[in-house]
Amino acid sequence: MADGSFEPKKKRFRARVFVSFGLLLSFAAMAVAGIALYFRPEGTLSSWTDWSLLGLDKKGWEGVHTILIAAVLIFAVLHVIYNWKALIGYLRKKAAAGARSKIEFAAASILIAAILAAAIIRWPPVWKIMDIRGAIKQGSLSVRIPPPFPDAADRSLFELCAAVSLDPDEALGRLKQAGYPAEDSSTNLTRLSKKYGLSPERLFRIMSAR
Repeated sequence: MADGSFEPKKKRFRARVFVSFGLLLSFAAMAVAGIALYFRPEGTLSSWTDWSLLGLDKKGWEGVHTILIAAVLIFAVLHVIYNWKALIGYLRKKAAAGARSKIEFAAASILIAAILAAAIIRWPPVWKIMDIRGAIKQGSLSVRIPPPFPDAADRSLFELCAAVSLDPDEALGRLKQAGYPAEDSSTNLTRLSKKYGLSPERLFRIMSAR
C-alpha cells in the first residue's frame, strides 16, 4: 500500500491438514475409550456397582467408542482420497526399491503371524491379556459382593430378601437407619440407587449388614 502498511494474508482452511489431524485425534480418543472398556466389569456387574470412569458409565463408553470407530473410518477414507496421488507415488517408489525392504517386510510378517497364531491357540503368555480381562469382567477390581442372581437390582426388595434368606422388615430398617429409607418392599435397588446416588451393591451391603 502507499503508506507502507500491509494486510496479512488470510490463512486458507486446508482440508487435507484438517483430515490428517482428525484421523490422528479420533484414533487417539478411540484408543482411550478402548482402554476404558477393557477395565469395565461385565454388564450386570457394571449396573450392580454403578461403575463409571471419568464420569461415563458402561453404556456411555460403549457409545463413545462406537462413534469414534465410525469417525476413524470416515477420516481414513478422506485421508486416502486427499492423499491418493502421494500414496500411489509412495507405493511405486517402494515397489521399485522393494528388494531393499524384503528383510523388514518378512520380519514384520512373521511377527504378526506369530501374534495371530498365539492368539488362536491361546498361548498362555499372550492369552494372559484375555485372562486379566476375564477377571476384570467378573468384577475382580470393582465388586465386593456379587449380586445373588443376574437381575437382583431390578427385583423387588421382597424377592431379593427371600433369595438371600433375609427378613424384609429388618432390611428396610437397616436402610432407614443408614439414612436411605425405602417406601416399602415392593421397590427395588435400582430405584433406590437413582434416588440416593449409591450403587445397588452398596445398598445391598447396608440392608444385609455385610
